[in-house]
Amino acid sequence: MHELSIAEGLLEVVNETIKTHHLSQVSRIKLKVGLLTAVVPEALEFCFQTLVKNTPLENTKLDIEIVPVRGKCKGCGEEFLYESNDDFCFLCPKCGQEIEILTGRDLIIEEIEGEEEKDENTSS
Repeated sequence: MHELSIAEGLLEVVNETIKTHHLSQVSRIKLKVGLLTAVVPEALEFCFQTLVKNTPLENTKLDIEIVPVRGKCKGCGEEFLYESNDDFCFLCPKCGQEIEILTGRDLIIEEIEGEEEKDENTSS
């Protein structure tokens, strides 16, 4: 289950972002996950929620967007979009040549939403 190591890596990035940007809380993390990463969104969500249980990130929402596979034929130049792994093939369905993968291997933290710490030294 590589989702656990992905969730652990995600938490490292989020905790570093909290320190760097002086966030008091994180409300949402938006991820883009390519279809070819073989990440099971439900398993990643479960691992993430397990790791943040009883921590300040416990109520953080994890939004996962699946990025379909887009390929371009190296022979005829045709572009294709594959919405599921069942449809995917490394060969062009039009001419049979090899394709170049354009999207679908993504694993990107697109956005971390949170609130900055209030400066208590500021007088009103």
